Amino acid sequence: MASIVLSFVGNQDPFGSKTGEGSIITLVKHLLEQGKRIKNAVLIYTEGTAIGAKDTREWLIAELKIDGSDVELIPASWELSNDPTDLLKAAQEARRGLDVARLSMEDGDLIEFNASSGTPAMKSAFSILQAAGYVTNGQVWQVRNPSEMREGQQRVFPTDVTVLRQEFDRKVVQKQVEDFNYSGALESLRFSSLMNDQAIALLEYGRCRMAFDFDAAYRQLPLIGDEIPQQLVREIADLRQKSLDAIAKELYFNAVIRYENREFSEFLVLLTQFQECVLSLLVKRKLGLDLPSSYSDTVAFWEQVQSVDAGKPFAGLRDAYQRKGWRLTTEGFTKRPQLLGLLSVYGDIEQVMVLINFLNEYCEQRNRCVHRFEGISAIEDGVELVAKLKKLIKMLVPLPTENSFDLLNQKVYELIG
Repeated sequence: MASIVLSFVGNQDPFGSKTGEGSIITLVKHLLEQGKRIKNAVLIYTEGTAIGAKDTREWLIAELKIDGSDVELIPASWELSNDPTDLLKAAQEARRGLDVARLSMEDGDLIEFNASSGTPAMKSAFSILQAAGYVTNGQVWQVRNPSEMREGQQRVFPTDVTVLRQEFDRKVVQKQVEDFNYSGALESLRFSSLMNDQAIALLEYGRCRMAFDFDAAYRQLPLIGDEIPQQLVREIADLRQKSLDAIAKELYFNAVIRYENREFSEFLVLLTQFQECVLSLLVKRKLGLDLPSSYSDTVAFWEQVQSVDAGKPFAGLRDAYQRKGWRLTTEGFTKRPQLLGLLSVYGDIEQVMVLINFLNEYCEQRNRCVHRFEGISAIEDGVELVAKLKKLIKMLVPLPTENSFDLLNQKVYELIG
């Protein structure tokens, strides 16, 4: 492991009338006294500090025995030489110097930033790079002016910008989690200063759950440990059992998230799945039948439909098709109109059926979007639609007091501070 020094050259380098030894010389001597090996020194100079850069290089070679091939002088851009107070230009040149320094880096090497030479803009540039995450294996150093030092103060000391970098990282991850972009949050968190194994596992749980891969979400539970809210544990158990009550709630939560994120095409797909799930749930409750899961089960299903409840549901289906002038076939998988017809004879769920029928136009809009390649950028009467969705799901199954994904998000926020 070795050190690579990266610094701007200031007017006090290599020596100044006010400071004596300049900050570059002072820092390198300090690192050597700590037993570190200086593998390289990259010094960025402007037109006004060109002579000082050359003198600094010669002094490092002659007095501190740094190999001449290990001290690189890099001229700054004309723009920074013309205006050394330009923070953006200083940061760009610092970034360019970092690229040069990295050419000689090996695993375990450390970039030693000198944040005490040059103009205030130049001195700030390295802290900005460190806080922005451009380098994870770096240390920012400050060198005090000896004439201004107080008793007990060290002349050379490190500056910890970790807190600032963590705040930057936290804002990025929190925004992605707020938008339920768990895949993006996973990548951001893995490469941030906030790395947290439990938060990673919780985000992976959320990502898999939103993808309806409930077994994969379940496999994250041991990695999360006691940090996971028990509501999320209970729900994933029901979802893995393919409980229609649980899946209906899951589709509702996912649909609302897509609506709030203005992902309207995905919202309509989930809305259609929600309607079909609710119809399956009602057929199970009222007729006592599970919808066929394979084509070979369809014959038996239609035979049962015609005999269940003294044939009343099937008669309702036949009448509904006759009123619309449709031809009824009792082959293959069930379709939404067939399920609506079967359930139309049950007066005790009339209000439920009114809401389910209200969804039909939006389900047709989904079909146009999918099959006719029609885009959608807005949902007409969307607020009313979402309100009726909530009313419908609450008529069928008890809802938790809090959206499960909001609960998940709150826990992630806690884990990343």
